[in-house]
Amino acid sequence: MAMISQRQCGLRVASSLSSRSSPAVMPCPMRRQSLGRAMTGVCRAQKVSDLPASLKKIVGAFQMVPDPMARYKQLLFYATKLAPMPDEDHIPANKVEGCVSQVWVVPEMRADGLIYWRADSDSQLTKGLAALLVTGLSGCTPAEILTVQPEFIEMLGLKQSLTPSRNNGFLNMFRLMQRKTLELVAASGASASAAAAAAAPAGGESVPQVSAHKAA
Repeated sequence: MAMISQRQCGLRVASSLSSRSSPAVMPCPMRRQSLGRAMTGVCRAQKVSDLPASLKKIVGAFQMVPDPMARYKQLLFYATKLAPMPDEDHIPANKVEGCVSQVWVVPEMRADGLIYWRADSDSQLTKGLAALLVTGLSGCTPAEILTVQPEFIEMLGLKQSLTPSRNNGFLNMFRLMQRKTLELVAASGASASAAAAAAAPAGGESVPQVSAHKAA
């Protein structure tokens, strides 16, 4: 079997995440380079130590609980920590497809370039899963979010406590968050390009140069 380079793997991951989203504008060069570096690591097996700090803390907390029922109760506790979502965010564009329950996720990229999440569900269990992702992926850079591999879900040890449909819904939640991250990066790149174009002199006129020599 032919070996696939890390660069090819990264490009495939980015392509698969953005395939269902609206046509994307290429991000600005600095962010594109950052995402490219992040994508080079997705082919290798991910360890707990590779996860973003907040997500690593959550995985560690669940791994310290050996009993599946206790983990299930811990998940329900996370549901109580999820902040209410405004009614206007409950729209089809934010809805997770393929979930048994209704779930919505909304990202916000702040001025520092970090992404923060809101989520909601009509099921307490699914709300706990959403809260886990919101807590673990809020305050992360786009590159950190896109570097996380779906296998981290198994690190949580929740597979035995959830039905196959719930596990699949959890994965769909995570994938939607990664797609929305790509959309935010593309949108911010488009805004930066528009701002640069607006700041440029109109009609290609050059800025007049002031001579340092006085007229004779």
